[in-house]
Amino acid sequence: MNVAPLRRVRHGGRLLLVLVGTVLTLVVGTGPAAAHDVLLGTTPAGGSRVGATPGAVVLTFDQPAVAMGTQILVTGPSGQVQDGPPRLVDSTVTQALTGGAPAGDYTVAWRVTSADGHPVTGTFTFTSTSPGSGTVPSVAPAVPAPVEPAGLPTGAVVLLVALVLVAVAVAVVLLRRRRTGDPAGS
Repeated sequence: MNVAPLRRVRHGGRLLLVLVGTVLTLVVGTGPAAAHDVLLGTTPAGGSRVGATPGAVVLTFDQPAVAMGTQILVTGPSGQVQDGPPRLVDSTVTQALTGGAPAGDYTVAWRVTSADGHPVTGTFTFTSTSPGSGTVPSVAPAVPAPVEPAGLPTGAVVLLVALVLVAVAVAVVLLRRRRTGDPAGS
């Protein structure tokens, strides 16, 4: 009995099993990407010198933050000057400051909760050369930015690539069978 054809069938079957296992691992192991918020900029800018102490500090992130756990502490020459809780609108967090805050050096310590639930923290400083106007500006609600349609979700892309790989593997096996003239795949 010639066992070589049986070995080829087993080898082809093993290859197919490895490919299917790889595809399943990629598909099942791929979940939605969770990323922490990234600070894009602040107003006033970190390290800047401003004419008058602003009525608010604004932090802009790459994605919306979550209100729970989000806080901004602004400390100046007279101590803490934040007024009320921070206000979140889309990817912007605004912290009002007490009116008439004095001129001097300010440190802003912030903590923002990302949409994935993880906190992100940081600090920056600015200097004002004259006291604030004595009034806290009202913060107008931001107009939401238009949402661009997201492409295929990451899991769908992986599944599509995996299906293409399986199709190529099956095509290779079928072509080899045809070339050897063995319809049983041996």
